[in-house]
Amino acid sequence: MTAWNEITVDTADHGPVVTSCPPWCTGDGHPDGLDRVEITHQGPPINITVGTGRGPRRLVELIMWQDPFPPASSPHGTGVYVVAHLLDGDHFGFDVAALEGLVTNLLEAAGRVSLVARRLASETRGGAS
Repeated sequence: MTAWNEITVDTADHGPVVTSCPPWCTGDGHPDGLDRVEITHQGPPINITVGTGRGPRRLVELIMWQDPFPPASSPHGTGVYVVAHLLDGDHFGFDVAALEGLVTNLLEAAGRVSLVARRLASETRGGAS
């Protein structure tokens, strides 16, 4: 595993702040001028897409995330977690257990899509039922 690098961010409210930056961080979450609590470490987005007649469309985007100076109300503290951006524009943080739950939800959803595909095939006689 690659070591975390020390970086300095010039914040609006605390001046220069030193923090450790994980090797997967893109640097997008800590430009100069933020308040310290707004500093984040973000990995590259991983898009889960579906193919359509107009090309691929995003279902959900997953981003590795870490808040080095989280507010007291943060459920994740300074731990690394994954943020899921959903179709409706909302986003949620997932720890390992919650991310496994997301996997289960996606597999169950895939099963429901398969069921609908079989029903459609039966209705249109376009495939085996």
